[in-house]
Amino acid sequence: MLRLLLVFTLTIISIQLTAQKDKDIPGFGKIDKSDLEMKECELDKDAEAMFLIDYGTVEFQNGTRDVFALKKEIRRRVKIFNEKGFRYADVKIPYYSDDRYEKLIDLDAFIYNLDATGKVIETKVDKKSIFRQKSDSRFSTVTFTFPEVKVGSILEYRYTIVRDEWINIDPWVFQDKIPTRLSAFRIVLPEIFRYTTQQLLQQEVERKQDDLKQSVLIDRGILNFNSTAFSFKMKNVPAINDEPYMGSYRDYLQRIEFQLNQIVLPDGTTHNYRKTWAELIKNLMSSDAFGMQLTKKIPIGEPLSSQLKTAGSQYEKMNLIYKYVQKNIEWDGVEDFLCSNVKDIWNKKKGSTGDINLILLNLLKEANINSYPLLASTRENGRVITTYPLLRQFNTLIAMAVIDGKKYFLNAADKYNAAGLIPYDVMGTEALLVDKDLPSFIEIWNEKMMHRHFVSMQGNIDESGVLKGEATLTSFDYAKNPRVKRYKDGKDKFSDQYLTPGINNIKVEEIEVKNENNDSLPFEQKFKFSIPVTSSGDYRYFTLNMFAGLEKNPFISDNRQTVVEFGHNQYYMLVGSVAIPEGYVFEQPPQNFAMIMPDTSIVFRRIIETSNEKVSYRITLEFKRPFYVAEEYPAFKEFYKKLYVRLNEQIVFRKKTSPLPKP
Repeated sequence: MLRLLLVFTLTIISIQLTAQKDKDIPGFGKIDKSDLEMKECELDKDAEAMFLIDYGTVEFQNGTRDVFALKKEIRRRVKIFNEKGFRYADVKIPYYSDDRYEKLIDLDAFIYNLDATGKVIETKVDKKSIFRQKSDSRFSTVTFTFPEVKVGSILEYRYTIVRDEWINIDPWVFQDKIPTRLSAFRIVLPEIFRYTTQQLLQQEVERKQDDLKQSVLIDRGILNFNSTAFSFKMKNVPAINDEPYMGSYRDYLQRIEFQLNQIVLPDGTTHNYRKTWAELIKNLMSSDAFGMQLTKKIPIGEPLSSQLKTAGSQYEKMNLIYKYVQKNIEWDGVEDFLCSNVKDIWNKKKGSTGDINLILLNLLKEANINSYPLLASTRENGRVITTYPLLRQFNTLIAMAVIDGKKYFLNAADKYNAAGLIPYDVMGTEALLVDKDLPSFIEIWNEKMMHRHFVSMQGNIDESGVLKGEATLTSFDYAKNPRVKRYKDGKDKFSDQYLTPGINNIKVEEIEVKNENNDSLPFEQKFKFSIPVTSSGDYRYFTLNMFAGLEKNPFISDNRQTVVEFGHNQYYMLVGSVAIPEGYVFEQPPQNFAMIMPDTSIVFRRIIETSNEKVSYRITLEFKRPFYVAEEYPAFKEFYKKLYVRLNEQIVFRKKTSPLPKP
């Protein structure tokens, strides 16, 4: 009956979908010559490019596998202002191609230029230069490049994506990394669908609503049916710029999100969809791709089975299972929270985050370890707004094991994270506990888990002015993980990225590492180095700020749009000594110094001692907060300015002056 009613309703809707013209949105290919002559963006004179038009429409149409399909049409027009903007001529359009869930069709692309006489020249992108390829097992990408791109060019393209499903409507995003002159969106919703909308907007939006009515003759009489066209328009939208430590780009984009709330059929029958978090969890736990996968019995076999039998504690069992899944199932690079079949993934030994962690949860439950699935959003994906029960806010799944009252957050897709350390990409976020009896949000945070990095350095400066020495770097927790990953993935790039970033003319040799495979000990990196000191006249000078990754101040912009997000607390310590050549003397060395933020969240201390021809030092820098909001940025920036003056203060020395002979 439900399908019959929906099919009947669809016939009515399909007659209604006639888009109305908008005078602010010129037709495809209708180029204003003044736009081609435009030299810079009025919104941002430094912009490399801008969207002149970003326009989208969504409507329902007849589906091939289900009652409805969603048809989304996108049109974009881009103006290029300088050569940096040429990157917008390389277009990539991803879509979900697995099982033909989405189809990308009707792609057209043109570039417009002015010739020497001022005539508009239109060039179509050749279909032969448009490529369609698989990105991974689930996604495909259409790529193409506009020919003859110049400063001043206008690029325009349009395409249609048909999704063979009708519940999930993609958000409309008004903002991008370049300014947008006009962003507009139109969606036609049949009256039987009731959607929850989440509107994250900071500037004025023009809204328009058109009620579409129609009477249709059927064999039982006349049926009146309504649908509504909702239009949204935003003009002169500024860019969201990349800023150091800005967290998720998505968090700051102005956008509207949709989630289906109810279906109300013409006969009054109501069907609810994910109205509350509890209902969302109930649906997940009953689904084949989630809850049912937690009930599968996975044949673990040897040697894990034998190891579990001899494990002395629940923690030891948890750690054995976690390490086994970490080691034996490869992550395919896909972040998600679903799995089609855990047994298939177990046999293939490769899967997504959802695949791997549903297997982990299955095995933990089999071992009678109290554990729960957590729907999470990585910091890159963005914050979860808990007042809106929208499933699309999450992009990954982790496991939470509870042993003796202590919570352990586990992501077995991460091959470098110890069981006792919260996964880096969800540290400081909120996750949804997927349990029908205890639905709640869990704060994933532990202030004692931090980025800790110690530098010990001993060096000697020879007569030629070369500082030679040995350094030992000891990296704990979040300082350890990325270093171990880089060391294992590419030892050739490890030194440039983590040992000597920002240090010019340095040579490193005899690198030795320890504990890269030991979860309980810090990662130790020892190496020898040489670097010429700077000279000016009779004076030579050098810095003590090396090998901690603190060589360059990242916060130099006068203004900031976004939150400073470190993701965790931090602690740095630099200790060591440097000897200067015999016959040289230190000028007045930098003074011992301490500096603290007004809220005590950042503490800097420096102790320097000189004795004969040696300088010894101890520098500590501690961060007790993981984020600073944009309103705090002026004070934060000023502190950082002073901090880096002290960090990079030079040690100056010169040759001793011979005493004058007595008369």
